Amino acid sequence: MVRTRIEKRSSLALVIILALLTCLSGVWLLLSPGEEIKDETWERIQQEGVIRVGMDASYPPFENIDEGGNLAGYDVDLAHELGRRFDAEVEFVIISFDGLYDALRVARIDIIVSALPFDPRLTEDVAYSHPYFNAGQVLAVHEDEGGISGVDNLRTLRVGVEWGSMGDVEARQLLRTMDFELYPYPTPREALEMLSDDEVDAAITDVVSTYEFIREQGGVKIVGPPVTDDPYVIATRLNSPILQQMVNEAILELSANGFLDQLRMQWF
Repeated sequence: MVRTRIEKRSSLALVIILALLTCLSGVWLLLSPGEEIKDETWERIQQEGVIRVGMDASYPPFENIDEGGNLAGYDVDLAHELGRRFDAEVEFVIISFDGLYDALRVARIDIIVSALPFDPRLTEDVAYSHPYFNAGQVLAVHEDEGGISGVDNLRTLRVGVEWGSMGDVEARQLLRTMDFELYPYPTPREALEMLSDDEVDAAITDVVSTYEFIREQGGVKIVGPPVTDDPYVIATRLNSPILQQMVNEAILELSANGFLDQLRMQWF
């Protein structure tokens, strides 16, 4: 299953949205009429001091086994920070990606932290947290390019995409309203290499591939807001409302205090 640089000016809007959603969630917990909010998962975490985190350790830089045989990655550090805030030791349960939801359903794990895309089809089966990473498509240009600040500036230019990707779909939508030359390539890396080699003027590629290319080869940069959104979230069971609320509050705080930005800079 495929799991697919947020601009600084977008961070404030994200924080505001997260704050509103967290407040609404907290109000629901406080005002549920005639009911005492029960969360056996949260009670066990507090009693035992252990939170079980489901993870597929095969998706660097979010999670993988390093050369020393240790778990490492963005999500690993995020999970440890959640454990610290919950005063609980993190117990990682390594599961194939396709088995994560089943493991959550049968209570083998307490939460999923594994570059998990939000899936609107599953909102009646699991509870999703606020997003902590946007893995959508972004616009990349030469690092010394000063005239392109977003997709509105693509008119008459040569634009590379990964064939069949959401970037390809978005670019074809843009072609309905503006004229530019579209160059599909087999992979996002090839599109970025063509950008680096001046074969195209811009590329619409997923943010993970783009960050990896910038780290390994350089010569390009991300401009403008994300072209598409593909939020990564944390999943809990529906009967764990207090745990979900605690996760949401933590994500809000980690977004506001710059911790998530630090993770992004460390791992990308």
